[in-house]
Formats: sequence, structure tokens, C-alpha cells
Amino acid sequence: MAESTSTATAAATAPARPALDKDLLTRLAAAAGDDADGLRRRLAVLDRWESVVAPDRVRHLWRFTNPVQLLPARVAVEAASAAARQPLAATMSGAVATIDLWPGQSPVITLAPGLPAGALNVGPAAGADVLAGGASAADRELFAALNDAAWNGGVGLVVADGVTLPGPIHVRIHAVAAATLPRVTLTVGRGSEAVLLEQHLDGGPEVRVGGRTVVRAAAGARVRHAVIQVWAAGTSGHLAVDTRAEESADVLTVFGAFGGEAAKLELRTDLAGAGAHSEIVGVTFVASRQHGDVHTSHRHLAERTTSRIDFKAVAADQARTTYTGLIRIEDDAPHCEAFQENRNLLLSPRARADAIPELEIHNQEVSCSHGATIAPVAEDQLFYLESRGLDRGEALGLVVAGFLENTLARLPGDARALVESFVGPRLASIREGQA
Repeated sequence: MAESTSTATAAATAPARPALDKDLLTRLAAAAGDDADGLRRRLAVLDRWESVVAPDRVRHLWRFTNPVQLLPARVAVEAASAAARQPLAATMSGAVATIDLWPGQSPVITLAPGLPAGALNVGPAAGADVLAGGASAADRELFAALNDAAWNGGVGLVVADGVTLPGPIHVRIHAVAAATLPRVTLTVGRGSEAVLLEQHLDGGPEVRVGGRTVVRAAAGARVRHAVIQVWAAGTSGHLAVDTRAEESADVLTVFGAFGGEAAKLELRTDLAGAGAHSEIVGVTFVASRQHGDVHTSHRHLAERTTSRIDFKAVAADQARTTYTGLIRIEDDAPHCEAFQENRNLLLSPRARADAIPELEIHNQEVSCSHGATIAPVAEDQLFYLESRGLDRGEALGLVVAGFLENTLARLPGDARALVESFVGPRLASIREGQA
């Protein structure tokens, strides 16, 4: 009897999840332009989806965000209407490719004239296996399995060996379906250079997004990848970015999180080859009752690898920002260097920030450090600026702009322009006393 009661209780408390079956996955694959091999991979995930458990909220990675809140209630084959797709924004100046991902249809691709043949291959979203190992694998499996099986808009990008793309690849992901499950894969060949700007747009009440991006930087590659999330009010979702850097690869991952209601962003980079380098630079600016949850992870798997994390968060009104950052250096990865910095600025006594920096060092021949701060705006700074003739709103806006400036200065030009286009209105509202 006790066993039956326990089973019933577990069933009652288990998180709701959308139902998936073979027929649905077949129709999703056809609508998204997936190939036969892609359909086979989708179907292989069904058993995994049925058995996977939700992240344990006792563990710190999900202590502050309820995963059920981020899951869609159901997954269906629904294509964005013509009205929802119009008008498309103008393509970014200098972009070598502009790709729009709409749920339930093949990508809309615009290639710049003059792009050398074979330099960039744009096709179906390739396989995106979860990075092997790692203590947090179970924490991401629910969303990884959902996207692996049921992604409904995706693209696969391959940059050939020895190629330097003359401009960025701009991917715009439109959250216009109740279940928007985008998928982007980027492989940058040996000695190549590429910039990917990934922009998450649109949304609305009850829209849920579950996105995955996988980046592979081959030996000697140089990759710049920006993820800018500006969902409309009422949208919630989970975005995961898995990056693997091979020998002497140089990877910069940039993120800006500004929109939506509740959002969890997980960025993980494996430094898999000797001499690889990775930086993660990001800004979150939340207001009203928004909740932004960011997790970063650098795993040093090879010798002489280096990493750096620089993350700034601003929270106004009753908003909340959360950050957990892991640096892990394995036994057989000597002579590594890693640094992590997280700064949080609170603009209201009701705003909240949580910061959990972590180091897991399994090798003594390393240099690692981390730092985190959470603080309100210093009154003496405001007093000084007000004494110079600024009103309080102008003074507060200037302090916040200065707080973000060092981080924004580290962003590549195109990424910085995108981030500043969303930071600017927030700063203006602060100056007007409406943050």
C-alpha cells in the first residue's frame, strides 16, 4: 500500500510535458525541411523523451527557475501565418547570409551576392548531440530531448576549411508559435573565421521557446557568436548553446537577454584541444517582474587552455536576475588559466539578484579566479552627479551606462550595435523615472 501511495504521489507531482509520437515527429520533420537521416534521429529520441526526468529543483542550477514554466503545453505542426511573417526586417548591412526561422516551415535564406562558392554551406539542421559528460548533463536533458525530437525550425551552417567570411551570418528566430523550438548548428572549419549573430524575436502571451544551438570550432578556427534575446512580453523559454573548441581555436560567445517574462539561458563551452581559448561576455537588463536566469560553464579538457567570463546584470522594479557560473578543469589539463566575473546592479529595493560562482579544479598546475558582487546604486555617486546639475533620473541612467560600458566595449561591432539598440531604451526609461 505504501508503494502505491508513493507512486501516486510521484505521478501527481510530476511536471506536465507535451506528448510526442511518431506521427507528430514525422510531420514536424516534413514541415521543417528535415531530411530522412534527420527524421531517423528524431524518432530515436522518443524513448529518451518518455523516460527523462525533470531537473531536480533541489540542485542549484534550477533552484530559482521552475522548468515547468518554460515548457510548452503541447507541440503541434503549426506554420506561422503570412501575416505573422510580414514584414520582414531589412537584412543587416554587410551580412553574408540572412536566415529567418519560422516555426513549421523551412528556413528563408538570403545570401549576399559575391559570396565565394563553397565558402558557406547552408542546409538542414545537422545532428546536435549533447556534449558528453559534465556534472550538469542531467540538468539540461529535459529540454535537450524535447528539441532533439521536436524542433520545428532550424538550419545547419558549415564554413569550409581556410575560409574567412567577409561579414556575419545573421539568423533571426521568430517566436510566433505556442511551441517554438528552433535549432541552429554551426561548424567552422580548420583555420577559418566566422561571425554568427543569432537574434530571438517576437513572442507573446503563452508562447514558449525551447532553442538549441551547437557550435563546433575546428583546429585554429576563430568564431564570434552572439545570442540576443528580445522576446515580447509574456514569452518564456529556455535557450541552450553548446560550443566545442578544438586545438588553438579562439571562440567568443556574446549574449544579451532583455525580453520575455521568464528566460533561462545556458551557455557551455568545452575547451577540447590544447591551446584553445574561450570568452563568454554578456549583459542582462530586466525590469517590471521579469526573471532572467543565466548559467555559464567552461570545461577545460586539454592542456594550456584559457577562458574568461564577464557578465553584467541590471535589475529594476521587482525583476530578478540569477547567475550560476562553473569553471571545471580536468585531471589531464595542466597549465590552464580561467577567470570569471559577475557584477549585479539593483535599481530598486524590490529587485533581486543571486550569484553562484563555482570552481572545480582537478589539477594543481592552473591559475583560476572568480568574483561576484550584488549591490544597489551607490548614493554618493548619485549625489555627486546631482551636485553637478543632473536630475536624479539622468544621474541614475549615467551610473548604469557606466556600469555596463566595460562589458559592452568587449563586444564585436555588430553584436554591440544590436545590444545597445535594446539597452538604449531601458536607459532612457531610467532617465525618465520609468525603469
